[in-house]
Amino acid sequence: MPPPPAASGMENRVTSVLVLALVVNSTLLPVERSQTLVGLVDGMRAGRNVLTAEAKGGRRLDARLTLTDHPVTGPIFSGPHQRPFVCKTEQSGLGQPLVDNHDHVGLPVFALDANGQKTGQITGWSRDCSVKPRVDLVYRTTTGAWKSLPADGSRPGDLATTTTLDGSVRDFVVRWERGTINRFIYSIAMLSPLRPDGEHPADSAWNRRLIYSFSSGGVGIGHTQGELDTRIGDLFQAEEGLAAGYAVAYSTGNVTGNHYNLQLGGETALMVKERFVEEHGTPLYTVGVGAFGGGIQQYVYGQDFPGLIDAAIPVYAYPDEVTQAIHVGDCELLEHYMDVTAADNPQRQNWDNRKLLEGLNSSGEVTNPYTGRPGSSECVNGWRGLTPLTLNPHYGSAGSNQDLMEPKGVMHRVEWTHADDLRNIYGVDRDGFARRTFDNVGVQYGLEALKSGAITPAEFLRLNATVGGWKPPRTWCRRGRPSCRAAPSTRGVPAT
Repeated sequence: MPPPPAASGMENRVTSVLVLALVVNSTLLPVERSQTLVGLVDGMRAGRNVLTAEAKGGRRLDARLTLTDHPVTGPIFSGPHQRPFVCKTEQSGLGQPLVDNHDHVGLPVFALDANGQKTGQITGWSRDCSVKPRVDLVYRTTTGAWKSLPADGSRPGDLATTTTLDGSVRDFVVRWERGTINRFIYSIAMLSPLRPDGEHPADSAWNRRLIYSFSSGGVGIGHTQGELDTRIGDLFQAEEGLAAGYAVAYSTGNVTGNHYNLQLGGETALMVKERFVEEHGTPLYTVGVGAFGGGIQQYVYGQDFPGLIDAAIPVYAYPDEVTQAIHVGDCELLEHYMDVTAADNPQRQNWDNRKLLEGLNSSGEVTNPYTGRPGSSECVNGWRGLTPLTLNPHYGSAGSNQDLMEPKGVMHRVEWTHADDLRNIYGVDRDGFARRTFDNVGVQYGLEALKSGAITPAEFLRLNATVGGWKPPRTWCRRGRPSCRAAPSTRGVPAT
């Protein structure tokens, strides 16, 4: 990165920066129109470090700051790691994760034969799913496909060009870095010269602006690393940003379809951006982009982590993940009341009337995705299916590799609830189950409909007497079991 313009005299005042007693950087660059010097400090060790800046002058001056260096696997402030945690590096085109233990904990890692194929020999296990960073040069073809650049550096005949934000025409070649940060898989991509060298560094085609892609949402319960697309054009909004010259950062830890712990997601985004700044310098600005859960993240992180993003482009976004989850609990209770409990009431079988109790849109003309017949509601189209996913401790999966996890049976002890995904935030009850935010005790369903005269007092009373609520997670049973008793969580209470 070229140095910023000098601020007169500043570069002569600070002679050294030290971590502990080791001089790590004697050259700092002045920032334009600022009495500030900037430099990259390395050499820190894990844990507590004392950073000292010494200045020369008429008298000796220095300043000290205590910094804590955290491992690249995290955590920093999100609390104890969620375990078990299913690795997805192979599915993301990055090979097997690195061995980090020999205690039969996590995903087994196998020896490779001479052809690079896995054998049956286990060399160790990976609980944190790390891989070494890798950098590839890829290019967009004139037909819109993505390919790897030839190893000999020759110019492909089908190499496309792109017009960037400043109007310059450049080869559509991308430097694509991938690795793991905070246990999730990250991606940093930017335009690159066809043949990077000392005069044309790999980031010299970058327009000095960064897009952080927060993906297109989804609802996940955690316990998975998540998969990174193996084609750069499939990453949310990456191709459009790259074409204009922006760098694009992304992490599977910022996909709410993998987990919905926004404290963990914010921590991950901060760590990924730190990696970016260390490699390429501070961007002129960072703009977030994302839909649904990717939009919610921008609202929350813009508030909670100042400086992470400077602008946000949220699409189809709710204000936060807590208030939208109210419908997850309410909708199925109200739909069950109208479909089953009040099936003898013709008014409740009129789909246009369902909005009176649910407070959400309903229509007798919209096709129901579950019955295939006319008649549906926002509760059905938007929220059905999320109730077991977020509330049922026995309903969930981490997908591929789950059956390989060790020790054997560890995945059967997972409590697949949104609350358990956030146990570091909400804590646990005396039985070891995560506290949850949903409760409808005291809620008066249909109150506005009663006040307007749309329903009778008798129906209002019947509704609230019979609509019910959701049992505590400890009382839920797997389908097919004749009975079960409330039992302590198999997870127990995590260490703090």
